[in-house]
Amino acid sequence: MSVESYQNIIEKTFQDPLTDLLLKNSHLTRTQFETLIIDLLTDIISDEKVSFNQKTLFRQKRVSRGSFSRSLAQARKNVVSSIFTVVLLSYMGVFDERPFEEYHVLAGKLKEYATLIESGEFNLDPKSLARFEEELVSGILELASPTSIKMV
Repeated sequence: MSVESYQNIIEKTFQDPLTDLLLKNSHLTRTQFETLIIDLLTDIISDEKVSFNQKTLFRQKRVSRGSFSRSLAQARKNVVSSIFTVVLLSYMGVFDERPFEEYHVLAGKLKEYATLIESGEFNLDPKSLARFEEELVSGILELASPTSIKMV
């Protein structure tokens, strides 16, 4: 796959309004997210091992191998820390099964939305798609509300 093909896929990822909302409220910087996506994408799509030197070419802004590697390490650390935070809060009784069920339902809706976007064949008219996006955003914001974190 060409550099342009990878860059087009990455560019489309950043044009998605839900990706933008989720990224803004995550523990990842845009650079860390882009680097992590490049690393995962090249491992999934390419049949051959893609070197760090080659992966640096897929970033919007050209960077050194070391800079790419540092951004990737920071992104992975932030993802792992976020997982530990959720597990810690669950262990301490802040979350029970119910909120995780709600996250599971939301994840299913996000998957459905992603499938619609990826297929490019929207069975929904633009108004319906916008309403679907609004429902997802409102569900995400509701689950992410600081007041939703309480002892059970």
